[in-house]
Amino acid sequence: MSLKMYLTNQDQKILQFVEEFGSITINQCSNMFFNTQTQGYEMSRRHLKKLSNYKKIEITRDAYCNRNVYHMGKIPSYHTILILDYYTELIKNGAHIVYFKREQSWLNKSYFSDGYCCYKIGEKVIFDIIEVIRTKNIETDKYIDIYKSGEAHELCDDIYRKLGGAKRELFPHLIIIDDVRHKKDLYVNDDIKVIQLDFKLSDFSKLFM
Repeated sequence: MSLKMYLTNQDQKILQFVEEFGSITINQCSNMFFNTQTQGYEMSRRHLKKLSNYKKIEITRDAYCNRNVYHMGKIPSYHTILILDYYTELIKNGAHIVYFKREQSWLNKSYFSDGYCCYKIGEKVIFDIIEVIRTKNIETDKYIDIYKSGEAHELCDDIYRKLGGAKRELFPHLIIIDDVRHKKDLYVNDDIKVIQLDFKLSDFSKLFM
């Protein structure tokens, strides 16, 4: 006997997110759609289970992060999961996303970053380049090249002026998501601010300081 399908507005919003980004986890869903609810995690779990039962999305257990991932199409990489953790954590913290792109290319596709984001929080406009690092150290030469090219400055300036701001020389913060206890702060050069987060995105609020 087939299930009678009834999708709520929240179900539709969740599906739209998965269609756009490819996947979602229970915690990401809670951050996005139920962050004002005391039982947001459980509500998210029920909605995703329902959509899985309706065959709208697939469910896969990610062995590395040890959590269920609900997706359309191919199973997302661990990098993708963490980038979406970052995105939805911004929403949970009250940020308004102005621009967001995974796998942002630089220097005619010579380099790629895992993500690039501009968001507003309060009166602040913040730009971030996001890198997930699992097996290697930060590629300092890559970001020195990107900095020297001026390409990231131009993208930030273009977005900032579309928001009504005046021309400014801006280079994004470099957000490094890794799981290493560094003996000293990560460093590229004096002009690039590096912020390190662990895989659980602990102390996320330091991004806004």
